[in-house]
Amino acid sequence: MQHQLWTRALFVVVLIGLYRWCSSMPGRGPEFAARTTAELKLPYMEFAGTLEQSAGDMREHRVIKLPNNLVVLCTRDPDATQAAATLHVDVGSLADPPELNGLAHFLEHMLFMGTEKYPDEGEYIAFIKKNGGQYNAFTSLDTTGYYFGVANSALEQTLDRFSRFFIDPLFAPGSVDRELHAVDSEHKGNLQDDYRREFQLERLLSNSSHPFSMFSTGNLETLRDGSQRLGLDIRQEMIRFYQKHYSADIMRLVVAGNYSVDQLIEWSAAKFSAIASKGDSRPASPGHPLTPGVLGKIVRYQTLRNVHRMRLQFAVPELKAQYRTRPDKYVIHLVELQSPGSLFDYLKAQGLATEIYAYISTINMDGFNIFDIVIDLTPKGFEHYEGVVRAVFAYLRVLADSGPQRWLHDERRVINDLEYRFYENPGVVKWTLTRARVNLNSHVAPKHYLSAGNSAIDYDADAIAGFMAHLRPHNYRLFLGAQSHGNIQLAATEKYYGTPYLVDDLSANLVGEAVMEWHKPYRLHLPDPNPFVPESTKVVSKSVPDANVATAPTLLQSTDGYELWFKQDDQFAQPRGYIRLHLAYERSSASSLDRVIARILDECVNHILDKELSNAKISGMDYKVIFRMTGVDVKVTGFSDKLPHLLEAFIKRLKALDIEEHVYHDSLTLLQQDYQNRRNMQPFRQLHHDVMPHLNQLYAWAPSTLEQQLQHASIGKVRKLAASAFDSTRVKLLVSGNFREADAMDIARNVQQILNSKPLPATKHTRNRVVDIAPGHYIYRSLMADNSSLNGAVLTTVYCGARASPRDRVLALALKHIIDNPLFNQLRTKEQLGYVVAVFETSYDAGQMILTFLAQSEANPAYLTQRIDKFIREIRQHIANYSASDFDAFVQALVSLKTTKLESIEEEADRFWRCVSLGTYDFDFVAQEVAQLKMLSKSDLLEYWDQYVNPDTAPHYTRVDTQLWPALIAYPSESDLVSYPESVIALSGCLDRSGLSGVSTADLARFVKRTSLSIGIEKSLADLKRLYSDKSADPQALERIAAEDSRIRSALEMALQASGRPAPRVIDNIDAFKATQQLHRLPEPAMELVPKFTT
Repeated sequence: MQHQLWTRALFVVVLIGLYRWCSSMPGRGPEFAARTTAELKLPYMEFAGTLEQSAGDMREHRVIKLPNNLVVLCTRDPDATQAAATLHVDVGSLADPPELNGLAHFLEHMLFMGTEKYPDEGEYIAFIKKNGGQYNAFTSLDTTGYYFGVANSALEQTLDRFSRFFIDPLFAPGSVDRELHAVDSEHKGNLQDDYRREFQLERLLSNSSHPFSMFSTGNLETLRDGSQRLGLDIRQEMIRFYQKHYSADIMRLVVAGNYSVDQLIEWSAAKFSAIASKGDSRPASPGHPLTPGVLGKIVRYQTLRNVHRMRLQFAVPELKAQYRTRPDKYVIHLVELQSPGSLFDYLKAQGLATEIYAYISTINMDGFNIFDIVIDLTPKGFEHYEGVVRAVFAYLRVLADSGPQRWLHDERRVINDLEYRFYENPGVVKWTLTRARVNLNSHVAPKHYLSAGNSAIDYDADAIAGFMAHLRPHNYRLFLGAQSHGNIQLAATEKYYGTPYLVDDLSANLVGEAVMEWHKPYRLHLPDPNPFVPESTKVVSKSVPDANVATAPTLLQSTDGYELWFKQDDQFAQPRGYIRLHLAYERSSASSLDRVIARILDECVNHILDKELSNAKISGMDYKVIFRMTGVDVKVTGFSDKLPHLLEAFIKRLKALDIEEHVYHDSLTLLQQDYQNRRNMQPFRQLHHDVMPHLNQLYAWAPSTLEQQLQHASIGKVRKLAASAFDSTRVKLLVSGNFREADAMDIARNVQQILNSKPLPATKHTRNRVVDIAPGHYIYRSLMADNSSLNGAVLTTVYCGARASPRDRVLALALKHIIDNPLFNQLRTKEQLGYVVAVFETSYDAGQMILTFLAQSEANPAYLTQRIDKFIREIRQHIANYSASDFDAFVQALVSLKTTKLESIEEEADRFWRCVSLGTYDFDFVAQEVAQLKMLSKSDLLEYWDQYVNPDTAPHYTRVDTQLWPALIAYPSESDLVSYPESVIALSGCLDRSGLSGVSTADLARFVKRTSLSIGIEKSLADLKRLYSDKSADPQALERIAAEDSRIRSALEMALQASGRPAPRVIDNIDAFKATQQLHRLPEPAMELVPKFTT
């Protein structure tokens, strides 16, 4: 009894303390109430008001504040099979010390390097991967974010690990050098990114006393070398930064999963209350980075890509307090319009621009903001850039003179209201990421924690007028980017990206208020009312019993001319629809020139439609048209009310195309730029997006081949295709979402009437075909066209079973997940072979499953390929070591991943469309895969590995290694590539990289051949050192041969292990190689195609 009295007394004391704590919070007392958790009786505060929540959001939410002032949003999603959490810290790279640029980013990397409770630095990542999850972190100017997604069953354990990063991180000393190199590698991987190059230039040329002017990514020079020059310990400086800025008071946590909200609150309080509260630890805002001294300038800079880009950058004030009115969005809406009378309509009609967009840097910026209007110019527009600038200000003058228009706001609000009312719940990872970021804004009231950034915007004419007052000629600077600026010499070079640039004063006729008087000749005006704004939001599925709604598409009609599939929504209860059709047309040939003609027509069509139908895109609808080798793909999505009308307008326009000369030439220029710019993509993207499709698909060609064909294109050929494409067609049509069966029939009937085409015989229907690569080990090497890239890349693709087999699909998926973390840990973490390391499973159409290993690095690509080969040969034991319980948990995590609820009608319909377009019609493929997963055993996985992936046991081993060599790494001679094993080429490259020369590849090959690993790697290295000792005058280079972390050591070991293995067959020309291969058989339907209606 006495114990009970003491317990009650203590409870009362806790409640009184909580009440006082609550009352002491400025502006928050009445809104929060003291609570304790049900299980551990932990104190917290709960928002007692009403959260502004979408009627379409069926989840349960609660906002709490822990005793350390950490605000947490807990979300229960009863349909979720995955769980997630995101923690945002309201401090980013703007807090970097001036002498250590990149410190916040380095801290983000180091935070994962173990905690006192979980000291193994790889344990967190391994646990997440074992439970079918994902994780990442990022550093921006004003915030740093950390997140994970994981199987729902593993949420509590993951939260426990995650929380410790903000309580007792170890910042393992042994990880410092490695993570410094990882940061450096990340930066080097971005050196070819024009957007980053331009952004760094914008920062460099801002007020030099403002932290905005610093270099945020960091590299070895700014972090390692910079700290050494100053006599600082970089780890201690990073810890000091963490201790100063990482305070619970400026953090926001969002946790979501399929648990009760009470349980989520219990875990949040138990695991995150120990984060230290240090008050508002954000750095004070030093004012605006765009001071008068940096405005009024024109900055010309060189791009790597073939673009002509203009950016007008305006200094505007902080907008955080205006999160409900967002005056910038009113202006952005009008600037980005493509309708008649808009700025873009004028620029496009004059042949001056191809794209326009506008944005503010971020709503959460403290003390300042920057408003950008970005215009992608044509060569003509670039030449006459002053005229484009005057047109921009002429349009801004029209907006200013017209004043804020309530009807425009109301029109936008109708659409915003619909979007919010019929909110499509995102997945838990996306939800936590978005909410944590938005709710960092200290001005956001707790009742708006669900709606800020999503809900309808309040109208504030004064705020709009006030924002527009900053968009004046005296308050901007101009950036012009292109590969060439003619006779203008770009005399300066930006330090970190090497971007050449030149700064001048803007000419007087571009900075005075007189610029605003040029508006009369342009015939610019505000838009007319939008005819595509939805009027009806009736949801069909609510009036139809669930039992009467099919769970998969139904074939309503099938004739020689078309197939009509229909799927009424039975999951989302949303007034949204999805209409997708493929119009197959007759082709006399299927060459690379035909592909180019189709691409040009594609650009022309989008050029025309974007002007005429752009209002649909700002009314909650979207459209897309793509001319392929096999026909035309059309997709319209969004609110269903006027979707059939949009499709009708779309098809009518396709049937009556009139391609004008200027439209053709603009489209030709865009396509040429696209082909050229693919050379400047990151190396791994070039391999993945260009080389692999070229190798595996019949109707795929290298961008260089397609670029060459542009000279053979003509407007006559494009017009001919446009005029004849719909003479004979075969239509596949899927209508899904908020439609009835009769609606689908009406839509199909209208399409047929508009097309008025003859049925295309099946024998004349061009189908996508996939190449069946014959068993064997192949290698394809190519050189990068971009001479400035530091990185090369490799892909190793192993062909492993048929996509048509659900069992093979889930086995490939399981392999990807089980070896993903070991590959990353070995190649990226331990060996530091570049920032980009990954493995993934894929397939092309209905061809074979492919397991792809990818790495991008400064190391020579031959060495990278050999390291991947070694990993493949040794990873089997990792799979075999899985315990029965761990493997069962792993499989359950994959089941959880596979059964994650789809987010929207469009996502579901896209999944069904793939089955229709491929001709497989296996609409229940997910259920089939889940059934296979539930039967999966470790022995199945090992058997699959040995059958397809293990080069020593696979009976029909099929593998292609592709390498992209950068110009900055010496490419082996053709005679060496033909004469010597890949492992010797890799060893030679490592020796050359270490400054060792004088030994020919032939001598090195002979050395490898006569050396055996049986004498031990140390003796082999000593013999190699003696081989070079007479040739090299650099003793330090000789010592690097036997260094523990030397790539020479591992390259020699691999060369000795590979001795005697057959060499891969070299693919010199992909087109010639494909001509020698068989084509994969066409897919067979998984069901008998019997239409519901025969007429």
